[in-house]
Amino acid sequence: MEYAVETFDLTKVFESKEGGVKRIIKAVDHVNIKVRRGEFFGLLGPNGAGKTTLIKMLCTIILPTKGTAKVNGYDIIREPMKVRSCLGWFHGETGGRSLYWRLSAEDNLRFYAYLQNVPKDIAERRIEALLEFFGLTKDKKKLVKDYSTGMKVRVMLARALLHNPPILFMDEPTIGLDTISAVETRRLLKALNTELGKTIIFTSHNMFEVEQLCERIVMMKDGRVIADAPPSVLREMLRDVRAVEVEIRENGDLSRAIQALSSLSIVRRVVEVKSESLSAIVRLQVDDEYEAIPAIAGRLHNLGIKVSAIRRSEPTLEDIFVKLTREESA
Repeated sequence: MEYAVETFDLTKVFESKEGGVKRIIKAVDHVNIKVRRGEFFGLLGPNGAGKTTLIKMLCTIILPTKGTAKVNGYDIIREPMKVRSCLGWFHGETGGRSLYWRLSAEDNLRFYAYLQNVPKDIAERRIEALLEFFGLTKDKKKLVKDYSTGMKVRVMLARALLHNPPILFMDEPTIGLDTISAVETRRLLKALNTELGKTIIFTSHNMFEVEQLCERIVMMKDGRVIADAPPSVLREMLRDVRAVEVEIRENGDLSRAIQALSSLSIVRRVVEVKSESLSAIVRLQVDDEYEAIPAIAGRLHNLGIKVSAIRRSEPTLEDIFVKLTREESA
């Protein structure tokens, strides 16, 4: 089987000097991954994990120190021009800085189509189709400077598709977006994968969106792959992790509730806090959820904190990442 992307001990080492002392940083450390054609593939990890460096090597923007990779069957070192012809790259950035703000969306796409050597007649048809697909037809004559951030992201996605590449590298495309724009961007990416059959390599530090979008996930830490599996398989790794969610009715009680819950002996740690305008959800890792639920209810009741619900919680990718990270450090 020929893969859309395949890496072979791909490694990138950076050298720097601080105070006359040479420092070596292994940004990507002997990475071996295989991405199937048509797959929505996720790269997950914290800042500094090596995700962006890996993508830049695959896009032939930087050369590897060791190893190589194939993109659409072409070697990134020996055949960089062929690699570039079959991929689209989107680097997450707030405000759409890579667009020309004093041009319209339509003229931006015409300019980039020219740079990518798309024949004029094909470019015009493709631009119209992309503007329609991304819901920009009505505003195609407006200057990009007058677009919302979400609209600029849609123009950048359209730009990545101008030469109709089979493979898309999406490097944190939702970073800096508001909630509504992020949801819309995820919807568009899913449509590109399911409706147009694009292979998508998607990097993010947002565990929720990776779990929502990706068929398979690679987790990276310190430049190395620490897990490679579908989300369902990764969750199976943590069947022993017990967690509960507590829904606090009034947000003003949140800090008191967290302090009280953290002090319970049965609570290992506060995993996540989701705060909304009037309520909040606190997710806790516990020793035993059946013992924890009445203990939590009793403590909050005694403090007069109003609770809407307390329920068991399935393990998340964040739980998995924390566990794997601890195992790597042990």
